Amino acid sequence: MFKNSVHKDYRLAPGNNRRWSWVETPLLTALVLGVCYWLHPADPLFLHGFPWPILAPLLLAVRYGFLQGACSAALLVLVAYVLHRLGLAGYVELPGSFIVGVLVSSMVVGEFRDLWGRRLERLQTANEYRQYRLDEFTRAYHVLRSSHERLEQRVAGSDTSLRSTLLLLRRQLQEQPQGDALEQMAPALLGVLAQYGSFNAAALYAVREGELLLQRPLAEIGEAVELSADDLLLTLCLQRGDVVSVRDSFLETGREEQVSALQACIPLLSVEGEVLAVVAVHSMPFFAFNERTFTLLALLGGHMADLLETPRQLLRPDDAEARRFSVQLRRALRDANEHDLPSSLMFLKLPDDSVALQKLLIESQRGLDLQLVLSSANGGEGVLVLMPLTDQDGSLGYSQRLNLMVQERFDNASSLQALGVGIHYYEIRQNQPDSALAEFLYQECGLNDQQVAI
Repeated sequence: MFKNSVHKDYRLAPGNNRRWSWVETPLLTALVLGVCYWLHPADPLFLHGFPWPILAPLLLAVRYGFLQGACSAALLVLVAYVLHRLGLAGYVELPGSFIVGVLVSSMVVGEFRDLWGRRLERLQTANEYRQYRLDEFTRAYHVLRSSHERLEQRVAGSDTSLRSTLLLLRRQLQEQPQGDALEQMAPALLGVLAQYGSFNAAALYAVREGELLLQRPLAEIGEAVELSADDLLLTLCLQRGDVVSVRDSFLETGREEQVSALQACIPLLSVEGEVLAVVAVHSMPFFAFNERTFTLLALLGGHMADLLETPRQLLRPDDAEARRFSVQLRRALRDANEHDLPSSLMFLKLPDDSVALQKLLIESQRGLDLQLVLSSANGGEGVLVLMPLTDQDGSLGYSQRLNLMVQERFDNASSLQALGVGIHYYEIRQNQPDSALAEFLYQECGLNDQQVAI
């Protein structure tokens, strides 16, 4: 999914412009007061009957929140005081009940609006995380399917697959010194894309803050061609965040003429929707110019972008499941720090001959949870469980559910501890130092950074 995709837009109403809200607050209040004065000049605040002017602070509180509603109510109170000072009939005495009612009503409505606004924001963040996991699964599925299709088409005896190619790129990046990963890996990335796309001439250009850097290509194959920043294919590629070809340019312009110096453009698009680079294809054979090839190139470009955005320390674990676990652990840390969404870790140190226990843990795994079977430095195996969007109470509830399953499966045991399982808990909260998590993983649980990286 892309950042501008409707599938990631969970808002129930358009976003509010905070500056415009402070312009609208006095304007709407003045408009309501003007209408009331026009309808009833002798009693513009409608003290004798339903107080219609209260609609202004209530509407502003519902729309913008506590502060705007309170300011509008304060303006109504100010008008009541001015009418009292002017000695208008009906306002000889300051209307205390009207003032208190307006202030309390607007504040209560504004406070409830702010409360539900914060709840909706937290729900939106949780939904974005689930959408991110779904996108990740979909991309992995398509890579696996494309890998099998490519294997069927390879020459007999060839042992190179799409997965092994991506693994080789990861190892090459891991061996590189600290620096610009895109610039270091550009020749290798373009070489892989050229292999699967059968390019005759192509170049890879970096993208910074949405702008394509055409001064010099980071890598090129074949004869270089000078490009213009206004090239239609480059523009469409950056706008759509997808692979585009000359066919797309014909559909865009409605005429078959020379509209680009390129035949295709492939973006390196991360799962977060950011374009890191664009591969401009100047020449490719006709037999490779088909939808299947472009789909494969788009998937490769996406995985390359994800690889470039992965911090170097997360490339250390050799096992694919350990790397995936480390990436999700890092995301849980970011969600806790930026959105105050807690997560939990649970390490279960298993006794010897724990095949039945491991099977029970696999069956108990919840939808968003991740489990990783590891060997600790203290000897023996253990299972590290990551529970996103789960606080300490939720992890304790999960532990109780495991105890109930143990009572059903094992006759002589009432809990995990009775079977010799050691349990360690850790709650990922906001503003926690990384050293606390490192102490839990590497000292309390006896793991190392080759197994789980943070």
